[in-house]
Amino acid sequence: MLGLILIPLLSVPLAAQGVGQAKRGTLRVLIHTGGTVRTEDVFQISSSIEGRVEEVRPKPYFWATGRTAIGYVLNQELSALMDSRQTTPSQILEERWQRMYKPTPIRCPGTCFVLKIFARPTKWVKPGALLAEAASRLRLVGRVRPGDTHWIRDGQILTFWAKNDPKKRLQGRVEQFKLDVQGELIEPGGTFTCLLDERHYLEPETEWEGEITALVRKDVLRVPTEALISFNGETFLPVRVSTGITTYDETEISSGITERSRFLILSTASVSSVGFHRPSGTARPPEAVLPEDTAPRARGAGRQPQGAPVGPGTRDNERGAARPKKSTPSQIDAFPEDSEVSRDERYPSDIDAD
Repeated sequence: MLGLILIPLLSVPLAAQGVGQAKRGTLRVLIHTGGTVRTEDVFQISSSIEGRVEEVRPKPYFWATGRTAIGYVLNQELSALMDSRQTTPSQILEERWQRMYKPTPIRCPGTCFVLKIFARPTKWVKPGALLAEAASRLRLVGRVRPGDTHWIRDGQILTFWAKNDPKKRLQGRVEQFKLDVQGELIEPGGTFTCLLDERHYLEPETEWEGEITALVRKDVLRVPTEALISFNGETFLPVRVSTGITTYDETEISSGITERSRFLILSTASVSSVGFHRPSGTARPPEAVLPEDTAPRARGAGRQPQGAPVGPGTRDNERGAARPKKSTPSQIDAFPEDSEVSRDERYPSDIDAD
């Protein structure tokens, strides 16, 4: 017979039971995390001259350097030449006069991520007019569960991806890891950041998920963590055993463990979903059931007052008020109600327990 040495006193019922195998191989400590993308040092780009906007990038959300032009503003003189009625095409005219009247580029002072573009082609702007908005940096903000905080260190490699695009995976490094404020009600977790660059980034406010490889060990024996049970600072694992003679008190173990092996005894009150090994032919231990004739009764229950009618009439009285019977002159009553009938002639169930 086969059985399991179970590891008891679970704090919660087993939601999903199954059978697994211990395996030897590489153990990777993967810390699962997630969060959002935030912007840092947001600034605005304004026009430095009065003129007309030309050649604006159609959409924001791109990286730009100090040399990347988001658009151009033509000064008043060049705008007037462009608007004058001439037979020369405007593109040729613009190239001809650009050496003298250079257009002013709309650009960031350094590397930036363009968030918004307010400038519109052919729109006339004044000095100080708002043209664009950008951020100096993009940064991931991630959360770490309380049980994983001791694994996190600055400089670790983070592999991350957008929730809606898990196939596109990017990498960065953990920075500014901090524990949450210590509290009495909940166990604190932690937060960290990851600086993004032009090649490895997600758009602002994107929800992301990721993992950090905190440790790698080769050639170790491993089992799923959910298969282990902790009790009084010790950890136990339910393992399969072979059983022999089984009684309600003890069971013979043929193989699977050795003498002096420590085990944990499961409490049926705390783990109702676990199937315990029991003697053959029994689904559960027998419950103590008192025989009907010795079962305690409520005081006065089942007793008949002195001189009360007995026999069939007594059964009717137990169910409710006895209905009076109609008799005809020719009918003979086979069970006359006789208040002086001996107790021995009553039904056994009507006899009071001594």
